[in-house]
Formats: sequence, structure tokens, C-alpha cells
Amino acid sequence: MCYQLVELYSACRCLYYQHAVDRCAAYGRPGHGIQRRTILVGYACSEHSQRSAYSSYGGDYSQVQYSDSGYQSSRSHKSSRGYR
Repeated sequence: MCYQLVELYSACRCLYYQHAVDRCAAYGRPGHGIQRRTILVGYACSEHSQRSAYSSYGGDYSQVQYSDSGYQSSRSHKSSRGYR
């Protein structure tokens, strides 16, 4: 079975990245399909994070605060253990 990984933003479901098809020996034969696997990444794309933040707070961006998942951020690095 051929697989294709598709990454979508978790909040708005916009496309983040679509990977190439991982082909099997039966690729291209009649009746053979591609099974797509979806994973959710991040929070929202730049367009939707701006628009939703703007509308939900009456147009005042200064009140918008998003939580940090800790993944690949300054909060997740522990300098005492030598991570970079």
C-alpha cells in the first residue's frame, strides 16, 4: 500500500506540508490507491491566527495570548542538561 503523509494545522485544518507519496511495488497499477495519513501540527496558520484573534477580542491584538506547547521553544530547553 502506498502512503502519503499530510500535515495540517490543528485549529484551522489548513495545509502545513504535504509529503511525497511513499510508493510500494504496486504503485501505478489500476485499482491501486494511495492511503493518506494526516497529522496535526502547530495551532493555526498565520492567516487564521490573525483573523480569529482579531475577531474574538474585538480587534485588540494586545489582549491575545497563545499558550506555548513547549515543543521546540525556549521553555523546553534545559541548559543544565546541555540541550540546544
